[in-house]
Amino acid sequence: MKASILSAPPAPILIDTASDVDADALLEIYRSVLRENRWFITYEDEYKGTVESQAKMIRDRNAETNSRLLVARFEGRVVGSLSITGGALERTRHVGMIELYVERTVRGRGVGKALMEAGLVWSETNPILRKLALHVFEDNERAVQLYRSLGFVVEGRLQDEFMEEDGTLRNDLMMA
Repeated sequence: MKASILSAPPAPILIDTASDVDADALLEIYRSVLRENRWFITYEDEYKGTVESQAKMIRDRNAETNSRLLVARFEGRVVGSLSITGGALERTRHVGMIELYVERTVRGRGVGKALMEAGLVWSETNPILRKLALHVFEDNERAVQLYRSLGFVVEGRLQDEFMEEDGTLRNDLMMA
């Protein structure tokens, strides 16, 4: 009889509301994404965040009735975040702006999708939010495909909105 080799099932992606203890890991992941110099409009040297400011932002976001900051944990560590920031003004309280980032080493494993799905579930049960929206570089095809698969549609395109250091112009998609 031949022995079979069983492979372990993939580790689950756990989604949770962020807390102060996640600030250091989230800050490092955010900085690592900024170092890629591709996915956010902020350059790494423009970002002045600290562990303390990150922890305050987590507390502030989660204290708002129309906002939430979620983290993804994979193999025992924080690997990504989804922020839903509800509008501060009465006329915009019902709109949650999304920001998503995932550590490079775990992209393509469903972390972004798990975060987005958890954010959608949370927003559907929120009595204030009526709309989720986001901005994404048009050439970020993987992200655009993810958002489309979850029902987001392009509501607008800002042509040549961002200029790279080499002069290349990039479009910004507004999706909701």
